[in-house]
Amino acid sequence: MAERDLSFMRTFGYPEKWLEESSTYGVNDSYLITQPGWSVEPIPPIPEISIYEIFAASARKYPDDVAVIFLDRKITYRDMDDMINRYASLLLDLGVKKGDVVATMLPNCFQHWIAFFGANRIGAAHTPLNVMYKDREIAYQIKDSGAKTIVTYDLFYQLYFAKLRDEIGLKNVIVTHVKDFAAPDTNAEALGMLKLFWDAPKQPLPGTVDLFDAIASHQPTQAKVACNPREDTALILYTSGTTAAEPKGVIETHFNLVFNALSHFHMMNALKKREVNFSIMPMFHTAGYFLHTLPVFYQGGTVIPIPLFNPDEALRVISTHQVSTIFAPPTLYIALMQHPRISEVDLSSLELAVGCGAPVPVSVMQQWEKLTGLRLTNGWGMTETNCGGCMSIPGRKEMLDSIGIPIGCEIKIVDEKGQVVARGQNGEAMVRGFQVAKGYLNKPAQTEAIFLPDGWMHTGDTMYIDTEDFVHFVDRGKDLIIASGYNIAPAEVENVIYEHPAVLETAVVGIPHEYRGETVKAFVALKPGFQGKVTEQEIIDFCKDKLATFKVPRYVEFIDAVPKNVVGKALRRVLREQEIEKAKARKEAGN
Repeated sequence: MAERDLSFMRTFGYPEKWLEESSTYGVNDSYLITQPGWSVEPIPPIPEISIYEIFAASARKYPDDVAVIFLDRKITYRDMDDMINRYASLLLDLGVKKGDVVATMLPNCFQHWIAFFGANRIGAAHTPLNVMYKDREIAYQIKDSGAKTIVTYDLFYQLYFAKLRDEIGLKNVIVTHVKDFAAPDTNAEALGMLKLFWDAPKQPLPGTVDLFDAIASHQPTQAKVACNPREDTALILYTSGTTAAEPKGVIETHFNLVFNALSHFHMMNALKKREVNFSIMPMFHTAGYFLHTLPVFYQGGTVIPIPLFNPDEALRVISTHQVSTIFAPPTLYIALMQHPRISEVDLSSLELAVGCGAPVPVSVMQQWEKLTGLRLTNGWGMTETNCGGCMSIPGRKEMLDSIGIPIGCEIKIVDEKGQVVARGQNGEAMVRGFQVAKGYLNKPAQTEAIFLPDGWMHTGDTMYIDTEDFVHFVDRGKDLIIASGYNIAPAEVENVIYEHPAVLETAVVGIPHEYRGETVKAFVALKPGFQGKVTEQEIIDFCKDKLATFKVPRYVEFIDAVPKNVVGKALRRVLREQEIEKAKARKEAGN
């Protein structure tokens, strides 16, 4: 690479102390810092404001434009801001104050955004619960976060909070029904599992506050609440638990959120007009806020919250509302491409499609581009980086089999001793930038181990940087398969299997092996019509032509679907644990 140009980072106030370190790395070192030519436009200086002020600024600039479309009902920026401030008045009346935590248990919906901005409006922090949680998981997050107030669907209240309320110390429960904000002619059949909430009758729930009744009876707050953006917590997101036994609450400051809203927009701002965002990533996950909703609110665009994925409904929404951006896991793109009517639907409004939640196989990217004419790009991020880590920038800096380049930040690849490795060598990726979270709630030891005093953060992910300044994702460290001393990255094997024309989904794991320690097993879901026509040996032989012998799966098992978490990431852990249990059972049976 040429000599590093630090001017781009200086445009938004990147610390000079951090920039000085850049000169200590040679051109052959696995170190990158965002360069001017990689971004569509500069990132402006980051304002010292709350994340609510990002929305409020757009409400002042675009009062009559549509901010949100939920279940085909539209609301303008002016009306949404009015509702946010009325809800903030309600919170104040309930005794919520700056520094408190307000929880939600809601799918993607209009009400979720009212709850998020309303809490931030008065200096409270927002913590969303996974809507698939059960009693034990709910109790853990409420107690760990210290939330005393929650906003939830009325059916969730009846299922969980009515019995848990006293145990977990909730003082205020605010309820809403899915029909409270929906177009009269909403197609309930397209809601999937959410139809249960639609069909459940709305009824008074003693001891709770009805969200929209309370909003109607309150005046917009005029409260002035001071905000220290670099210190004040805006959002507490809990990690999915796939990399730790106990979920960790990641502390996101207002400054973290404001920076990522600006950086995600300006670095990719190549669209013809303000975005219309198909918002499928769940709001109990970092992607629900940054891919690409907060950047859309920052620019005055339109967010369409999608509570549950339905291929038919997704195609209708994209066509009807002229969606321009989609950030989604590979499984969504695969499902859309498999839809029998995909060739009949007008997708011409789409301008940006990005994979997230899991690396997108190159074959899926190529199929999408062939079908739509639109490049599908990759990216990488973590809860701890507010999504913003690396991303391919269409038309500026992109490569099919890469996760892109750092987004307004630095990244380096280090060995086990923390020393930067040479280009092309695998190692642990470390990230530094304004998007890096403050730390973990109530976990000082883990915070100290991950978030270093000099700003660098351990990701735990294995990557490498090539000579063209692209970052390549190898795998989560815990998923590496070690067979006969060889390190095998499941993602590499999966990418090959995905090239087989009969394969719909796959997940590769290491399973116990007496001689090799571990060996490779592939779980494969076939496309419709291929069941019974493809054998396990055919998949193995297909891999033999494309992989070194030690990487080829020794075993293949056909399954109906790969288990995934709520954001579409394959749960290799579940498959691996199942195989370990099978091995134990076989051993016991043999004894």
